[in-house]
Amino acid sequence: MPVRFGLIGPGWRGKAYLRIASQLPEWFQPAGVVVRDPEKYRGDEALQGLPVFQSPLELARECDFLVMAVSKTSAAALLEQLFETGVPVLAETPPAFDDAGYRQMAALAAQSPRIQVAEQYPLQPHHAARTALIRSGAVGEVRHVQVSAGHGYHGIALIRQWLDVSDESCTVTAQQFKHPVLEVPHRGRNVGDGLETELQDIALLSFESGKSAVLDFAASQYFSPLRKNRVLIRGSHGEIRNDEVTRSLGQGAYETFSISRIQDGMEGSLAPLSLRELRGASGRLYQNRFYPAPLSDEELAIAEVLFRMSEYVRTGKSSYSLSEALVDVRLSLAIEASIAAGMPVVSG
Repeated sequence: MPVRFGLIGPGWRGKAYLRIASQLPEWFQPAGVVVRDPEKYRGDEALQGLPVFQSPLELARECDFLVMAVSKTSAAALLEQLFETGVPVLAETPPAFDDAGYRQMAALAAQSPRIQVAEQYPLQPHHAARTALIRSGAVGEVRHVQVSAGHGYHGIALIRQWLDVSDESCTVTAQQFKHPVLEVPHRGRNVGDGLETELQDIALLSFESGKSAVLDFAASQYFSPLRKNRVLIRGSHGEIRNDEVTRSLGQGAYETFSISRIQDGMEGSLAPLSLRELRGASGRLYQNRFYPAPLSDEELAIAEVLFRMSEYVRTGKSSYSLSEALVDVRLSLAIEASIAAGMPVVSG
């Protein structure tokens, strides 16, 4: 039986959940949506055939959990409201975006709410493969990473996972730079050959444990083909550079191999365009549980978030709790504070 979820807020991100569910009907079934202004969405193809509800509580009676995909200014108040009902919630928007919101959500998290946060970045296939390599011990103890693959709390979620750091004190030194870039195609926006300004944040994070990280990101990386992501993970016995791995074999010997995609639907393949797995050094590093659905890596990660939320509702096993999300938000706020102050900021 597919898990049934309700959607609060059918905006750009919320519709991604509906699109994924339409590709995976044996896994997920949308039970309906809550919208403030039904007239605004009249004729919206993404919502055709879905029941529309006036309140989250009404929708909660029809599903296993709610997906909350509202604006960041509305998220905290709505989470508190949903906490009072005891309904399991998967919160899509960052649960806080300023100090006041952080304190509000920290007080809520202390009450052990049935809230998980949809942090999909560590679940994207290539990031998950890198995590598998680290946990296998292939590159030894990892104490430094450089991440240019997601802004703010997304990038920090990757950093903390790969460094295996929890809620510890961290000194953050950050700066913001402005650079010209060709117009960026953003969510269907038409572009020309004009230049616009992009903001690049670079932050050095020095953790109390002695581990360190560099977060370097410009928002155009999400959409522009001119800006690529970069990852460097340095361990005591090797390192991972994007999809290339070098590791020690002992006695002065080493090997270098690549993380490779095993994917259907390319060249002469008549199978659907779908990722099967990622492999490296003759070993499987990631297997797509949703094969053969034609999903992008981002969509696969969101589908995994939905799957893990269904597991949480069924077993109580947390994947990414509100408390965990707030650690990443706190460090993200520290980056903003360091940029604004022009000096290091201690977080935690």
